[in-house]
Amino acid sequence: MYFFPTLKQITDKNQLSQYSEMYLNCSGLPIPEEYLNNSLNRVFAIFWRGSLIAGFILGGDIKFRTIQFFAKEQKQDKVKTQLGDLNKYTEICCFWIHRSYRTNTFLNIFVWLSMTYALRVYGTQFLLFGTCSRSLARLYGQTSKSIQIHRDRINNKATFIFMAHRSTCVTGMLEIISHKMKRTMKTIDTPKWMLRISNGFKTAFQSNTEAAI
Repeated sequence: MYFFPTLKQITDKNQLSQYSEMYLNCSGLPIPEEYLNNSLNRVFAIFWRGSLIAGFILGGDIKFRTIQFFAKEQKQDKVKTQLGDLNKYTEICCFWIHRSYRTNTFLNIFVWLSMTYALRVYGTQFLLFGTCSRSLARLYGQTSKSIQIHRDRINNKATFIFMAHRSTCVTGMLEIISHKMKRTMKTIDTPKWMLRISNGFKTAFQSNTEAAI
């Protein structure tokens, strides 16, 4: 429905171009055409009220943009050695949420759960992801399910690379959502009943996801 967000894998040239432009505006990083159009990579977009508001790419190419961007060239082979069999990894890349919606609790939950769903359907045994955003790195660090395997400094910016087991992605994502809810609610005058939901969010879903993993 028009008033509810939707998750869609996109292949249309115009939509891919819009995705690339939106990601560049949010992150300052370009997406090469060959990566965007690589048949091994799946581009997922989230639309709300007719507008593109968020997205992510699940990459299956073992060249790994994550390593190319967030590890210095002389350290990239070492990072790959740490990973072991590269064919067992799915890369989460080019993840973004439009600035206007980053404090919208409902949309944030939808975005993170959409990624969880996509990983459960299309992900391989292990997940690889990285960032040059300290705030996003701290968010990834809120769950023990993500393991930081490399930290670097490129172009005067700190960079971080993480890995995780796909089997724990549901629990890990729910821990991230719970943390984001609590952080967002601290900035507004939040009713007590919403705070109770936030505090119970992780525990309630952790107990229910073990059977699904």
